[in-house]
Amino acid sequence: MVQRHSLAAATLDTLPITVAVLDDDGDILLTNRSWREFGTEQRSDPDDVGVNYVATAADADDEHAARAVAGLEAVLDGDRETFSMEYPCHSPEQKQWFLMRASRFAVDDEPRVSVVHLDITDRKLAELETEATSDRLRDERAALEHVLERIDGLVRDVTDAAVGAGTRPEIERRVCERLIGSDSYVLAWIGRVDVTNQRITPREWASTGDLPLEDGELVLESGRSHPAVRALEDGEPAVVQDVETFADAERWWPTGAGSGFQSVAAFPLEYGDVTYGVLVLFADEPDVFEERELLVLESLAGTIATAMNAIEARRMLTIDTVVELELAIEDPSLFVTALADELDADVSYRGLTYDRDGTPLVFFHVDRDDDVAAAVAEFDAVSAVTELSEHDGGTLLEVAVDADVVTALSEHGAVIRRFDAGDGIADLSVELPTGQSARSAYDLLADRYDRVELISYHESEEPTRTPQDLAARLETKLTDRQLTALRKAYYADYFAWPRNVSGEDLARTMDISRSTFHQHLRTAQRKLLEELFSGE
Repeated sequence: MVQRHSLAAATLDTLPITVAVLDDDGDILLTNRSWREFGTEQRSDPDDVGVNYVATAADADDEHAARAVAGLEAVLDGDRETFSMEYPCHSPEQKQWFLMRASRFAVDDEPRVSVVHLDITDRKLAELETEATSDRLRDERAALEHVLERIDGLVRDVTDAAVGAGTRPEIERRVCERLIGSDSYVLAWIGRVDVTNQRITPREWASTGDLPLEDGELVLESGRSHPAVRALEDGEPAVVQDVETFADAERWWPTGAGSGFQSVAAFPLEYGDVTYGVLVLFADEPDVFEERELLVLESLAGTIATAMNAIEARRMLTIDTVVELELAIEDPSLFVTALADELDADVSYRGLTYDRDGTPLVFFHVDRDDDVAAAVAEFDAVSAVTELSEHDGGTLLEVAVDADVVTALSEHGAVIRRFDAGDGIADLSVELPTGQSARSAYDLLADRYDRVELISYHESEEPTRTPQDLAARLETKLTDRQLTALRKAYYADYFAWPRNVSGEDLARTMDISRSTFHQHLRTAQRKLLEELFSGE
């Protein structure tokens, strides 16, 4: 369980949503990277672990803080299971709004409270834009009032349904029911994509009558005309304003307009780079989805995806499954493949860390022991390259890259088990925390590269216990510099005897003194040993 908790905590660090877990006194037990990085300049200790969150909130003398404190105390005391509120958090540079949600749960019979802050700025700006448009365009008042009447209460109802749900299926069910309950639409469904067969499957739906779902097979494939497919393929809303004039209507809806609806709109449910599925809405009149309504619905789709992301983040705290993907990628533009082709040698991925400026540093082993750094430095994506060591007929390289598939996969919560390239093909094996993140990672690769073949897809009851999992736990306890020092020392075989590289050489790659490097390394070693032996 400790290992699963650590993997979940490390995975939370990849998410752009801010998350903290409190004990029953309100003290912070765990935060993720987004929490630590948000507002760092205003806090002396961005980690916040050990800080009493309720007391800190109480120090802010305003009505929003008072509401937050009252709600948090009610959840901590067990008087209510959840509490949520919206609040502004403006800066001199920009206006921002957030939704705070506190949820009570238990770990080993110990009460815990998760606190999640969702950025709802886009939704608020959409509402403000609608209001501003109302003021500016007096001559379109009648049309605007019609739109506002259709969506009256819809934003708040759907947001409450999404944020108030405890599971992803519950979000999908509640959202569909609320959308149909608004009297604006006659059918709504939310579908997910199966990564193994690239088909969209409706998971939850609701309608005002006995309206049929799609009759055709929804396959993610270029050129497909169904709005749901187009929305997922293009990453933006797809609309059919009049089913009567839609050439492929009978392909999906055999009875055409007589089916009980005349216009259709589909919205991808996206949070960052992760796609959670698609929302499809049907109206019984043509031309319902005009520009202003689409703006609000698109923002609502973002809110739904944000709520799904929050559910996944909370679930990761007690996750007991892992998805294993094995893929073969054939594309000369893939960096590791291009590197292998250029050097005429096999290349293997060894690890990833970041320098003090946040630049990704990727470690590769090349099966050549002559001068390879100069050739690697010629790549456009490479800003710096360092040879860390040469031994056993190979070279270990530290490569600073502007952007690479390795960093993109890391942002999706992937743990790379193997990434080798040679003879024009890259073999990739990764573990991901959920099926949705696996789907998103596969889409990322399929969109970027010519040929991506899924070799295997396997869900395990428990993640494989490996040294990489220990590193994941350490990431929550080590500073970036300590972790970088430890990783560099390991990847460069600093701990081997005889050593292939000196501490002074590694310190130089970090632009620090030898003594500072050894201080970081000793601290990291001590924390590593604490992880190994503290439970004995």
